[in-house]
Amino acid sequence: MEQLALLPLEKLKPSTANVRIHVSEEAVRRLAEDIAARGLLHPLIVRPEGDGYGVVCGRRRLEAIRLLQRTRPEVYGRLFGGGVPCVVRELGDREAVELSLSENLRQRSLTPEEMGRALARLYEMGVSEEEISSRLQVELEEIKRFVRIYARLREVTPVVAESRPGRPSGERPRRKVSRTGMVKVARVLEELAQRGVVEKPEEVIKRIADLAAEKGLSTGELDMLARRLREAPEMVRSPELLVEEISREEMVERVVLLKRRLVEYVEGVARRSGVSFSEALNRIIEEYIVMRGSAA
Repeated sequence: MEQLALLPLEKLKPSTANVRIHVSEEAVRRLAEDIAARGLLHPLIVRPEGDGYGVVCGRRRLEAIRLLQRTRPEVYGRLFGGGVPCVVRELGDREAVELSLSENLRQRSLTPEEMGRALARLYEMGVSEEEISSRLQVELEEIKRFVRIYARLREVTPVVAESRPGRPSGERPRRKVSRTGMVKVARVLEELAQRGVVEKPEEVIKRIADLAAEKGLSTGELDMLARRLREAPEMVRSPELLVEEISREEMVERVVLLKRRLVEYVEGVARRSGVSFSEALNRIIEEYIVMRGSAA
């Protein structure tokens, strides 16, 4: 049974069954701009929870509407002054998790960690891998892979935190490492394990997490580490050397504004070279400095 209702924003919160853990601030900002221009195209799907309603489908839409309320109250008042359009459903926990997972699978917007966490919850509710595969139209081997990645990330939870933008130059205090960065490392290690390159990936990921915390590696540096492991799998036998090599490069992340044509140029260089955007940009700048130095 369901009904369409206009609900006060203060009565809405992410459902305990919502499978999304991480919400990109940039994605929320873009969605808020789209809602301001075109309105809310799809209502949120909610269920009664406590003294309000839990958002089962539409977590990013919820955050975008909250952003409009804070930053563009006149737009928020025009669009949602009478309430937020919601489809209210009576859903049990298993139905709600499956619905949230199904919607996000269609959008292809979940991280492997979020996928694995949601699948593990369904296991705990008594749903088998075969049932999940059939209901959600996901290959059985894919399901098993996501669960393995999630299990390995859980082993390093004590040293993992949410992403943070870079690290200061100079002294590198020990700190928790980026969850986003470790997900990328875990994915590469899973690939290597499938190829028989790594026998105990759970031990390797724990070692890398400890080393990265000790050296204070950022999200971007962990991304670089994952790429180098994929390019040179033999480095998995000596993660200490790889972490030390990356930390010596003294990478510092900065938020900058670039002209679109420059971004497109750097993206082209990155694609042709098979490197990340950051690595391509660094190469271009270093080549320019060398060229200017030799011309001086």
